[in-house]
Amino acid sequence: MVEKEFIINNDAGLHARPAARLIKTAGGFVSDVHIIRDEKIGNAKSLLSVLALGIFKGTRITVQVDGPDEITALYKIGKLIENNFVEE
Repeated sequence: MVEKEFIINNDAGLHARPAARLIKTAGGFVSDVHIIRDEKIGNAKSLLSVLALGIFKGTRITVQVDGPDEITALYKIGKLIENNFVEE
């Protein structure tokens, strides 16, 4: 299992469109991907689960990935977050 902390810098936070991009990216991997905010844990492959976390600009989150392609998944998801959810 690997994990990394991020701060969301997107002006609107993790609303529907950025969340959909995150889910699309996470869904491309076999590994389990979770987003952790405070004590809440959301499945990064579920739109409702991600939106329920209430992630706004400036929120600190942890991305946790567990599975056979965890390194690649964390890298791709990290890049997406760092690029404010604009796909490369």
